[in-house]
Amino acid sequence: MKNGISTQIIINDSFINLLKQLIFYYFYDMLASPFKKILLLVLTTVAFNAQAQIKRIDTVNVSNIKLKTTESSRHSLYMYSIGIKAFSIEEFPKILNETNSDRLVNTYMSGVFLKVNDNQISYRLSANYYTKEMSFTNECEECEKADGKMKDFSTKIGFEKNFVYGIVQPYLAFDVGYRRNGFKGDLKNATATNYTSPYQVTTLKNGFSMSPGFGVKLNLIGHFTLAVETGIGVLYSYEKQERVYDDIARTRTFNAFKKWEFLLKPLSLVSIQYNFGQAF
Repeated sequence: MKNGISTQIIINDSFINLLKQLIFYYFYDMLASPFKKILLLVLTTVAFNAQAQIKRIDTVNVSNIKLKTTESSRHSLYMYSIGIKAFSIEEFPKILNETNSDRLVNTYMSGVFLKVNDNQISYRLSANYYTKEMSFTNECEECEKADGKMKDFSTKIGFEKNFVYGIVQPYLAFDVGYRRNGFKGDLKNATATNYTSPYQVTTLKNGFSMSPGFGVKLNLIGHFTLAVETGIGVLYSYEKQERVYDDIARTRTFNAFKKWEFLLKPLSLVSIQYNFGQAF
C-alpha cells in the first residue's frame, strides 16, 4: 500500500439479504401500486446508505521517523568493597602527662577495611595498627623527657549513609569499637635540674571508642573509589601504668586510671577501595 489515505466500502451479508427481498417485492407488486414503487426505491436507497460502511484508513510511512532515545549514565553498584587506610592526620591518646598531648600525627598505610553495600547504606568493619618511636616531655617542659615506642591498635564496626548516587558521593559515618594503646620507654630529667630519678615506664589503655564523621567518595574509574573523611574520636579507657626506677632496690610502682578523651581527626582517613560483586 502506498503512503497516504485509502477508502474501503464494506457491505455485509445482512444487507445483501435485505436487498434481495426488496427486489423480489418490487417486481411482485410493481403493477399493483405506483406509490409502492416509489416508496420501495426510497427504502432501498436508505438501506444502502445505512448498511454500507465507509472505512477510512490512514497509513503513515514510519521508515524515515527517528525516535530519540536517552541513556542513563549511572554508575554500577557493587555489593562489597575492600580497601586500605592510606593516610591520616589525627590525635592519639595521651601518654602519661605529656605536655604536647594535642599534637597531630601523620600515619601511612595503617589500616584495612571491608564494606557490605546495601543501596545507600554501607556497613563497614575496619582494623588499624600504628607504631612509632616517640620523644616528648612529661609533666612540664623542663621536668622529664621520655623516649620510647608507642603502639596503637583499634577495630571498629559501623556504617556509612550516602546522600546521593554519582561520581561524587558525600556521606555520614559512625563507628564503635575497641582500642588498645600502649607505650614503653625510658624517662629521665629534661634539664640539668634533678627533677626525678630515671625510670622505665609501661602504660596500657584498653577502651571503648566512638567515631562520628563526614566524608566524600570519588568513584574514579571502574571498580576503584577514593574516599576522604574527617571527624572526631571519643575514647573511654582503663589505663594501667607501671614504673621501675633505676635505683638499687629497683622500686616498682603501679597506677590505674579511668578517663574520657576527645580526639580530633581533621583527616581521619584517605582511603583507596576496590569494589566488586556487581549488584546491577
